[in-house]
Amino acid sequence: MGDFATFVGGSYKSQSPVTDQEDLINWYVEASESPGASAQASLYPTPGFELFATATADGGRGMFFGITTADQPTQVGHCFAVFGNAFEEVLADASVVHRGVVAVDENPATICTNGYGSDSALPDDQEGLGQLFVTSGGKGYIYELATDTLTLIPDLDDPDITVTQGACLNGHFLAFDRDRSIIYVSDQLDGMSWDLSNYIQRQIGTDPWRAMIATPYGQLCLPGQFTGEFWYFDPVNYPTLFSPDLSGLFSYGCGATFSVAQLGDSVVWLGKAPDGGYQVLQARGYRPARISTHAMEHEAATYPRIDDAIGQCYTEQGHTFYLLTFPTANVTWCYDESAPEGRRWHKRGTWISEQGIYQYMRPVFHAFAFDKHLMADRETNRIYHMANRFPRDIEGRVIRRLRRSPTVQNENALVVYREFELLMETGLGQDANPHGPPPTVMLRISKDGGRTWGDERQASAGKLGAFQTRVSWERLGQARQRVFEVTVSDIVRNWRITAAYLNVPGGR
Repeated sequence: MGDFATFVGGSYKSQSPVTDQEDLINWYVEASESPGASAQASLYPTPGFELFATATADGGRGMFFGITTADQPTQVGHCFAVFGNAFEEVLADASVVHRGVVAVDENPATICTNGYGSDSALPDDQEGLGQLFVTSGGKGYIYELATDTLTLIPDLDDPDITVTQGACLNGHFLAFDRDRSIIYVSDQLDGMSWDLSNYIQRQIGTDPWRAMIATPYGQLCLPGQFTGEFWYFDPVNYPTLFSPDLSGLFSYGCGATFSVAQLGDSVVWLGKAPDGGYQVLQARGYRPARISTHAMEHEAATYPRIDDAIGQCYTEQGHTFYLLTFPTANVTWCYDESAPEGRRWHKRGTWISEQGIYQYMRPVFHAFAFDKHLMADRETNRIYHMANRFPRDIEGRVIRRLRRSPTVQNENALVVYREFELLMETGLGQDANPHGPPPTVMLRISKDGGRTWGDERQASAGKLGAFQTRVSWERLGQARQRVFEVTVSDIVRNWRITAAYLNVPGGR
C-alpha cells in the first residue's frame, strides 16, 4: 500500500471543496523530532475535562493565578476567578471563597497584579502582599491580599470612565478606557491612588485604540481600529511615565478586544487590516505577522459576529496553544505554535449528541494553578481541570474526534480504492470498561470532494492488549475526488493516529 502522507494535517476548508476539504477537531498535529521515527507527524488527542470546583455564580468571565506571598513560602499561590458578578478565590483543595461583588457587562473581566507591591497606608505587618487590579463591567477594583478585601476604586468610579481592560507595568496599574481611547495610570505600587490628569492617548496613529496588553518584554501593545503602536516605560516623561516608541507603529488593527493574549514570548490577536478583512496576527518585537490561513479567514467572514472573540493561551507537553473562541459563531479555533508549518490550526469543541453538532469549547478562561490547567466555563458555575489523562469532555460527555482528509485525486481520473488503513495505537480498550467491547473507529467516504457522504463503516480498534490489531477497510469503490473522514468517540484517552495508507491499482 502507498503512504497517504497528507492524511495527518490540520483544518483547512478552502473556498472550493475541490481544492481542499480538510478538517481536524479535537486532535492536534505533533511533528516527530527523531530522525528514526516511523512518521514525520502524528495526530494526538486534545485534553479532556474533569470538574475541579464550583463557583457561587454562573458565567465564567476571567481567571488569574499568581502571587506567592513572602510570609507563606510553602504556599503555591493564589487563584482568582470572576463568575457573573462574583469575585472568587479558588483554593488548592477545590473550595471556593467569595471575596466580593463586581459590575457585569457582556465583556470578559481582566485580573492583573503588582506583585509584591503594596499600599503604603497599610500597617507594616501587612505590606508586601501585593494587590490585584480587577476590571469588570466597566469598573475598576483593587483586591488587597493582606486584608482579603475588594474595593471599588473611587478615582475611576466616574460615569464618564469605562474601564475595559487592565494591566501592570513597573508597579503602575493601567486602566484602559476603550470608549474614549484613554489609558489612566495609577501611582506606583498603589492601585487605590489615581491622578486622572495622568493619562496617555494616541500620539503616532489617529484611529482609536481597541485593546491593551502588557507584552512579555515590558512594553504596551496597543492595537487600534486600523493601526497600532507600542509604548514603553519612560520615567523621564514624568508624571505620565510612558512614551510611544517611534518605530513601534504597525499597520494592523484589532477586530476583537479580548482576542489579545500572550503566546509565549509574543502577543497574538484577531487583527483587522485597514482596507478590510480579518487575520490572526502574532507580534514578536514590533512587527505583527499573519498566522491565520486563507481558509480560516474565509470561514470567519461568514460568522454572524467577530468582535466577541476571546483569546486564551496555555502550554502543555511542549506545545503552546492559542485558543480563539467565537461564542456567537459557536466555534473554537486553536493555533499550535509547535506544529509543522501548514498544520498549525485545528478546532476544539464539545459534541452535543442530542443535536448532532459541535458546540464551542465552553471552558474558555484559563489559569495554570496548583500545577493544573484550570478553565472557567463561560456558561455555568463550573471550573474544570483540563488534562490529557481525562477521557471525557465537560458534563461527562464523550469526546468526538474527527479527521477529514484532503481530496484524493489523480488528474481527475477514476481511481479504484481497494483498501484504506490507519496506523494507530490499538489494543487500548475503553477507559470506562477496559475488558468490555473494543472501541471502534468510524469511516465515512465522499466520492465528490466532500459534497455528499456515504454510510458510516466501522472497524475495531482491538480489545485490551490486542496491540497488533489492524484498523482497515476494504472494497471502497471508485471515485475521481475521494475524501476520507475518520471519527472516534469511545472513552479512550490515547486515540493517536500515526499514518494512513491507501491501496490503489498501480500505487497511484
